[in-house]
Amino acid sequence: MKFFIYTDSYNPNIGGSIVLHRLCHIINTISSHDAYLIPFGYPKKGVTKRFQALLKGNLIKPKNFKIHPEWETPIWGASNIPKNEIVIYPEITNGNPLDIKNVVRWFLHQPGFHTGEVDYGDNEIYFKFNSAIKDFYHKNSYLSENELKVIYYPIDIYNIKKIEKKDIESCYMIRKGHYKKFIHDENSILLDGKTHQEIASIFRRSKRFICYDDYTAYSIFSILCDCESIVVPEENTPLNTWYPNESDRFGIAYGLDEEQLEWARKTRHKVREHVISEHKKSEERVLLCLQEIEEYFKCHS
Repeated sequence: MKFFIYTDSYNPNIGGSIVLHRLCHIINTISSHDAYLIPFGYPKKGVTKRFQALLKGNLIKPKNFKIHPEWETPIWGASNIPKNEIVIYPEITNGNPLDIKNVVRWFLHQPGFHTGEVDYGDNEIYFKFNSAIKDFYHKNSYLSENELKVIYYPIDIYNIKKIEKKDIESCYMIRKGHYKKFIHDENSILLDGKTHQEIASIFRRSKRFICYDDYTAYSIFSILCDCESIVVPEENTPLNTWYPNESDRFGIAYGLDEEQLEWARKTRHKVREHVISEHKKSEERVLLCLQEIEEYFKCHS
């Protein structure tokens, strides 16, 4: 089978682009199938107006489309795309802009969260990234029970190999949590917009990290750098709804409640082992989902 993965340019600071490119790499290196990247905006009609705004109106073109230099992520170079193969769209993509017969939707976030609209087709198969994504159903489509959780954490950057003095009381990150009430103090250091290397250095020097974004790997990265990790809770979203799987929240306090802070302290030692395990499990999950995809479209051909 050929898989076409609809994605934006590789950006080490954007989780969605990382995992889409990583999925392509895994398919090409451990399976018998071929995977190709196709840049967002090919054709332009497949990108919603709101998402164009998120990209500041500059749709990515192949000439400036970045890939990870060490991953096997070829860009489809032919002008015609085979219509009877399989396309994998992130949940932000509405419709079927590439007009490929067999459609997989990968929910990296809640459908409609980024675009404000959901417009999917029939006879598609859906995969959630992890337990934080709510179940989503659409007529004549199928939501898999298997999670397509592809993890890639740069543990070569986020670690405690280089010990630094804890001379920063706190740092914080806003990202998608701009609407929440701020709880950091005025001397806290803002991390948004900084490089991985800069953030890792600040984490190693900081006692506490406050994150307003509910779902970002930086909450894990801080723990790997021996920095207390706190996520500011979403209103009306209880702990077990935020991350139903306990292992997904090892080391992270959901709010400033003392019980949560203590739970995070007691489980933080499990984080690095869990991350390494998740890297290995990513390949197993991909193979399992590829098998399910193949079987699903055989039944719906």
